[in-house]
Amino acid sequence: MPSDAPRPHATHASPEAARAAAATVLDAGAADAVGALAADSAGTLGTVLTHASVRRFEPEPVPDDVVAALEAALVRGPTSSALHSYTHVLVRDPERKRRMAHLAGDQRWIDEAPLLIVGCADLRRTRAMVHARGYRYTAHDLRMLVSATADLTVGLQNASLVAQSLGYGTVLLGGVLNGSLEIAHDLGLPERVVPLVGLSVGRPAGDRWPTPRPRLPLPLLVHHEAWSLTDAAERALLEAHDAETCAEGTYEGRRIPWAAMGRGGEDPVAEGDYGILEHVGRKQGRATWGPQGAKVDHDLPAQGLRVRGTGDVDPD
Repeated sequence: MPSDAPRPHATHASPEAARAAAATVLDAGAADAVGALAADSAGTLGTVLTHASVRRFEPEPVPDDVVAALEAALVRGPTSSALHSYTHVLVRDPERKRRMAHLAGDQRWIDEAPLLIVGCADLRRTRAMVHARGYRYTAHDLRMLVSATADLTVGLQNASLVAQSLGYGTVLLGGVLNGSLEIAHDLGLPERVVPLVGLSVGRPAGDRWPTPRPRLPLPLLVHHEAWSLTDAAERALLEAHDAETCAEGTYEGRRIPWAAMGRGGEDPVAEGDYGILEHVGRKQGRATWGPQGAKVDHDLPAQGLRVRGTGDVDPD
């Protein structure tokens, strides 16, 4: 659309509209509180574009009205085939959060944040509904796991943006998968409810908001109509971006230790030469991926998710 072309009118949801939507998933009192919060919420575009992960938090609790807004955001996103193949567990107990932090890879931002949301793929509820109607469950677990992961991640991102719009920082937690089975046991989850991703929420420590980190060049990430890059063009864009991140030291503070690569000796990459290419190479080439992958191979079936052949059905 040309910049001077007429635009459709933006739909800014009023507090009343936010309250009505919240009332579809919250009780009346909580919905009233969420409606009142809507007037103080920052604009959508600014919230999305300035998002950055927060990893240091103030200890002050997240107020109940903000928690209610997050709960509504978690479940008001789109859900594939109306299945709602997810369940979120909110954790505020300090001791339980401390255990979660350890199980997710000793991530202090889980321990320090006043609120942890554990996003779980829930393939239990739909199967129970199928059986309750007298049918056999014929869905393919891998296909449904992908769908459930998409649904729960949309919910966590919605909650993250709502939190930020109200002055609370967040960080998504892929490390939850590392301790999925143990976290499931700690939370008392039934079989086929599997922790996959988490979200820490709280006020940024010292009210310090991080600057949004760089992203890969847009032509690498967004194409129009069809794939539009040659291998040579892609390589050139990556190398140019790598040079920029080396010069700016973008990833030096996040350097994967050389010991993690399992190769021995001194780190061969000098200060100032650690950019996006080296970071991704180390991130995806660490020796620790072997044990982590083996644990996931064990943990998911142990929680009742078994990838079966297409057309196989559950036993009655």
